[in-house]
Amino acid sequence: MLRRFIYITVCLLLCSQYGCKKFLNVEPLDRLSGNTFFKSAKDVEDNIWDIYGLFRDATGSCPLFALAGEARGGMLAMSPKGDGADRTFVEYVAKNDLIPVIYRPAGKEFWDIFDLYMLADWKPFYRVIQACNILIYEVDRRVIPDLDEARKKTYKAEAIFMRSLTYFIMVRLWGDVVYYTDAYHEAPLPREKMVNVMNNCITDLTAVLEELPWTFTEPAYQGARTSRGSAVGLLMEMHMWNAGFDKSAAQQHYRATAELGDQLIKSGAYMLLPMEESFTIFKGRSRESLFDIVISSNYGEGLAEKWNDLSELVVHYPYKRPAWNHQYSFTYFRAEYLRRLYPSGVPDARIQMWFDSQMFANDGTFMFLKYNSLYEQGNEDVNVDNNLIVLRYAGAVLLRAEALAELGQADEAIRTMNMIRQRARTTLYQGGTLQALKDAIFTERAKELMMEGHYYFDLVRTGRVMSQQWCYYPLTQAQFDNGGWTWPINSAALDNNPYMQLNNYWLR
Repeated sequence: MLRRFIYITVCLLLCSQYGCKKFLNVEPLDRLSGNTFFKSAKDVEDNIWDIYGLFRDATGSCPLFALAGEARGGMLAMSPKGDGADRTFVEYVAKNDLIPVIYRPAGKEFWDIFDLYMLADWKPFYRVIQACNILIYEVDRRVIPDLDEARKKTYKAEAIFMRSLTYFIMVRLWGDVVYYTDAYHEAPLPREKMVNVMNNCITDLTAVLEELPWTFTEPAYQGARTSRGSAVGLLMEMHMWNAGFDKSAAQQHYRATAELGDQLIKSGAYMLLPMEESFTIFKGRSRESLFDIVISSNYGEGLAEKWNDLSELVVHYPYKRPAWNHQYSFTYFRAEYLRRLYPSGVPDARIQMWFDSQMFANDGTFMFLKYNSLYEQGNEDVNVDNNLIVLRYAGAVLLRAEALAELGQADEAIRTMNMIRQRARTTLYQGGTLQALKDAIFTERAKELMMEGHYYFDLVRTGRVMSQQWCYYPLTQAQFDNGGWTWPINSAALDNNPYMQLNNYWLR
């Protein structure tokens, strides 16, 4: 615990860009991080776990996945009933009115508990990146007596994965970002084009794939620790993101995604668990997990606040307690949207497993049960102890299907998508126009990954964010081109960096 405290303190200090004379003032910390750590294999092991913890802290500092990934698509609406507290920030986010969300207006003091301003702050993510860069640098330059070369390469591959994942999260939030891979960085830098950032991450991560294991002998590491499946899943996501923005290279990215998905499926390391085991899937660390953010109250591993959890907005008593202020969910999925995803008379096991009889209710009695397969006991205001699933095998399968459809390989795309539909015990897709197939695959992702923080980002990379059919408050082409899909960046990013520019869309 003391070592973790010291290490995180170091990372907080070395990545603090604000109030310092340099962009990243890390010079005084070289001796501390260099000589205090990385003397033994245990030091390296402790540090890689700390990097995972820093990532959990960054992504859990606010309701990032719930708001940026789900609510912004507009298909979540505010319940007319609740606990009486003001959560209208959900409506602001859906309408792409983000400045009041970041800079809380008077009369909205309740919003402060959610730390929504963190959605404009990239400092916590750069702490993760700097920690990864330092581990790679120190492990490379040191002779660590009890650390063999093979294990050294695996640690470096884990750090490269975490760095790439962090850049991926940042790109989806802010577009172009400052990019660097050297340790103890301190020079000011301009923002790099996001396509270049993703291409760099793809190159780095592809180079170390072979250093990562498909599976672990320690079951607790499944999903919680970087595997080759984690890296393949992230590579697929990054390729598909760039395919949406770099049209000249789109076919290359689609081919790479399809090939990576084929490797993942043929590895046999992962599987689609039966729908009846949904609780196992979303508890985390299952054979379907590619990468989870570990949440375990027993070990003090949690998000910054319990209301930053994905389930916070869509569950109520008896799955959430105490009963007196949790009789209603705070939001619901619009009934017309759910009816489009789940047409009447078409069987689908996800309806039985993830919804109750109030599936189409718009009065606050709606509930989504993906993360809440057990009743909470007692009267503590807590969320169920599920992991936050960042990358999942089912999502990767559907990315492969999407890439195949974009390549015009309809038959293989249908076969791949039907793997998910067969698990859900719904009707198998029989075929249609190529555009109908693409829409069917997108619909399948919307159903399968609902409330996992992917929806809005899928809208952005596919251009459907400009479609009323898929986005309740769609962007215009001009808004999209001007960066209306991004989040504002805190103006403190300008401090001590003459090369920095903020997102133009939010400077109006």
